[in-house]
Formats: sequence, C-alpha cells, structure tokens
Amino acid sequence: MKLKYISFLILLIACNESDTLEQKKAQLDQLKTELATLNQEIQSLESEIKEADPDYTNGNGLYTLVSTITLSPQPFEHKFEVRGSVDSRKNIQISAEAMGRVEAILTREGEKVRKGQQLLTLDASVLRNSIEELKTSLALATTVFEKRQRLWKQNIGSEIQYLEAKTNKESLERQLATAESQLMQYRVIAPFAGVVDEVQAKLGEMAQPGLPLLRIVSVDEMHLEAEVSESYLGNLQVGDSVELYFPSFDTELSSVVASLGQVINQQNRTFTIEVNLPASSIPYKPNLVAILKITDYFQAESMVVPSGLIQQDNQGDFVYILENGDEGSTAKKLHVEVGRSYNSHTEVLGGIEPGMVLIKEGHREVTDGGLVQLAERETL
Repeated sequence: MKLKYISFLILLIACNESDTLEQKKAQLDQLKTELATLNQEIQSLESEIKEADPDYTNGNGLYTLVSTITLSPQPFEHKFEVRGSVDSRKNIQISAEAMGRVEAILTREGEKVRKGQQLLTLDASVLRNSIEELKTSLALATTVFEKRQRLWKQNIGSEIQYLEAKTNKESLERQLATAESQLMQYRVIAPFAGVVDEVQAKLGEMAQPGLPLLRIVSVDEMHLEAEVSESYLGNLQVGDSVELYFPSFDTELSSVVASLGQVINQQNRTFTIEVNLPASSIPYKPNLVAILKITDYFQAESMVVPSGLIQQDNQGDFVYILENGDEGSTAKKLHVEVGRSYNSHTEVLGGIEPGMVLIKEGHREVTDGGLVQLAERETL
C-alpha cells in the first residue's frame, strides 16, 4: 500500500513539473512575439526621426540621452546595524527576608519611592510578643544587677552572684537586640530610589524568602545593551559614535559606546556593548527596543559613486564615463575596484580619478563607444 502511495506522489510531482515546463515554454514564445513587435516599432520610430532630424544621428545610430556626475574626493563611512534594548543596573525584584503573612501594602505600581522607604509589612505579632517578654525580663534583670552591683561595691554578697546578675542582664540585652533586628526583616524597604514597576504581593497571602513581592526600577542608571558579532571586535572602541533609532517613538538620537564586553558568547559568537542613553523626552523603560547604527569604517577622502551605477560583466565591476571626441561625446566602459557599500553609495578603490565624468541617467542604455547626448551634469 505504501509503495502504491509513493508511486502516486512521484507521478503527481512529475505531472506538475511537466505543467510548469509547458507554461514556461508558452511564456517564452509570448515574450519573443512581443520583442519582435517592439523591434519593428523601434525601427519605424528611428526611420521617422532620421527623416525629421538628420543631425540626430551620426551614422552610428541614435544618440543616447544621459545625465552625468563629476567625481571628486569626499568622506565615506560604513555603518552596521544591530538591535539593542534598554537595560537598568537597578532593576530588581524584592522578596521578604522572613516568612510571614502580608499585613499591609504601602505602595502601588508606578509610584516613585525613595531609598529606605517602607513598601510592605508582614505580620510579626508573635515576634513582637517575644520582644515584649524580653523587655520585661530585661527590666527585672537590670534591677537585680543594679542591686547586686551596689551590694558588691559595699563588699556584701559573693562575686559569683554579681557576675551571674551581670551576665543575665547582658544576655537579655543581646537577645532583645537580635529580636528587634529580626523584626526589621518583617518590613520590606526600598534599597534605592526608583519607581515601583510591579506589585506582585497580595494582602493576606503568605510571603517567603526568595518569593518576589515587588519590582523596583531606577530610571537614573539605564543604558542600551546590544550583542555585536565578533567580526567587528577590532573595529570598535569606547567613545565611538552611535546613532540610535527608537521605532516605538520614531525618534533618532546620537550617543557613544560606553563599554565593550571582554567575553565572547560561544553560542552565537557575539560580545556585548553598552551605549549611554542621551537625555531625551523618550520615557526610557527596560527592554525598550532600539536600532543601533555604528560606524566601523571611515575615510576622510575617498572616491564614492552611487551603488546603482556600478554594473558587472565577466571581467568584474565597471562604470561608464563620458569622453569628448571629434565626433562628439561617447560613453567609455571603465572597470573599477570596489570597496564597501553603505546607504546606496560605494567606495571605489581603483579605476577612477577625480574630475572624471560619470554617466548617471542612461547608464544602462549606453554601450562602450556609443554616442551620447548630455542632458544634465552634477558634481559629486
């Protein structure tokens, strides 16, 4: 049964491929017919133009109308883009130091809090009762010690009774101090000034050490983090300029690289960079996405041409330049050595010189040695 099913699939695929081939053949025949029609129309128009304007031709066919650019050295920079996100060094979840029932929540989400402000209280009634008992015992121990001390100064009583009273008093003082320290663990305190981002605790539920109760974020120590390929490691330095784009706000800002990671991630072969966040009206929030454009190559003077003007043949990359001769202006094919490309422009490392006139519009219609007619000239 499986063999019959597989045979049916193979036959179906073969039929589909055959249908596709037939469609391609039909499409090719149609295009050839259209091309023949266009050639006839071109020949007819050429004949009419020759009769109306004999000077438009020069025995070599029609002039090609072109526009040109005069080349001159200019700065060139190459940038690469990476995706980054806002992060904060003070973005933490706060949990209780002791186990207890949530007795009071003293803040709400979005509220600004100061360092040391109490945010939440746990039920510590058992511990408070223990503290009261310790205070009562300490009061008695203090009275006994003071009396033993006065008698000891009068050489009345034994030394061991004096020392026992002193030790009992000091022991209760330490126990009371410990209990009061433990009582502080039933109060959740803000470790730094910031904004309460999330309140996870609920009134009456049981809190435990390690269980998140609140999240606090400081907006004062935020920065951008991005993972960059290790191939750019030698091209980046602290202080390099960075362009930031925040898609959520459609805003562009400028900043600099603050630090470079010293460890390369073995999984994706990247290292981390940090970028300072400039002052802005953007409400920075952790995990806010930004696009970073970082300059990794710059030349103060370089030959730069629009990337679209560079064509290729079996010998490599080439452009067309304008040459003036006895018979008029002609196009000359010039092979070039290209470097990096960015923002629709390419650095040309060899093959062209300043002052050359590069054919812009019409560069795909001209041929090597073909006559051209200048329509417009620009300076690049």
